[in-house]
Amino acid sequence: MKNPLLIIHRRKWFVRWPAKVLAGVTAVTAVLFPYPDRLATHVERWQQPNILIEPDHPKITELVAEIEPALEADLQPPQILRKVERFVYKKVPYAWDWDTWGTVDYIPTVSEVFEQAREDCDGRAVIAASMLRKLGYEAELVTNFTHVWVKTNKGETMSPGKTKVIVATDQGLKVDANNLFANISKAAGYGVAVFPLGRELILALVLWWLSLRPGGGMFASFVALVLLINALLFIRIGSADHKAPDQLIQLAGLANFVLAMLLLWVVARFGRKSPERSMLNDAESH
Repeated sequence: MKNPLLIIHRRKWFVRWPAKVLAGVTAVTAVLFPYPDRLATHVERWQQPNILIEPDHPKITELVAEIEPALEADLQPPQILRKVERFVYKKVPYAWDWDTWGTVDYIPTVSEVFEQAREDCDGRAVIAASMLRKLGYEAELVTNFTHVWVKTNKGETMSPGKTKVIVATDQGLKVDANNLFANISKAAGYGVAVFPLGRELILALVLWWLSLRPGGGMFASFVALVLLINALLFIRIGSADHKAPDQLIQLAGLANFVLAMLLLWVVARFGRKSPERSMLNDAESH
């Protein structure tokens, strides 16, 4: 009896590879963004994120009225920014987007933040920027891909990062191309570190399955799967601190990944000479 999981690997290359790409994209989208409408909304909003800043929203008016008595007339802008930061942190408890929205990332409106009563850094930044504009500051959203904070004409707040990769302005997004790749890499590592392990294991299994080739030995193929899981775990551990990732542990993860892919290629390349040992022929013989 043929194993249905291996059907795709028996097809001609011009059928096999498009099918693999489609299966991979579908799996990644389903795991990271199981709600396509939220993905579309997220992408659209990040084209001009400052439109989410609503200083005249009724809830923002309430918050500003609540904090104003604590903003003494002699306070300097840095002190006011710190007070607003601590106030927003207290009013909006932190929660990952996959717990709140079921997706890996989502930037909300002011109303959505208050509906959920919790948010991560981007939702908190939207609230802080709205409050600061209400208080007369020129506030804009800023990100380095691992964090979103607020830039004003009097300084930055909401735990600002060292590098501003994208600054949202009323004229559009300003991108720091020099730091773009380095920050995307760091953000990807940190994303792996904090994303639910169960979802990542699903992606590791899909990648392993898509990497199988006719002629690959069953034992070697499962060794490659173990190496892939090791790679995932090493990268999670090495990237847990996005400010100071452990590059040695990250390299160990990368080495495990390369070894897994190399092993799958080797057993496929040379395993065809021993078809009785191949994973596909084993499955087809039953």
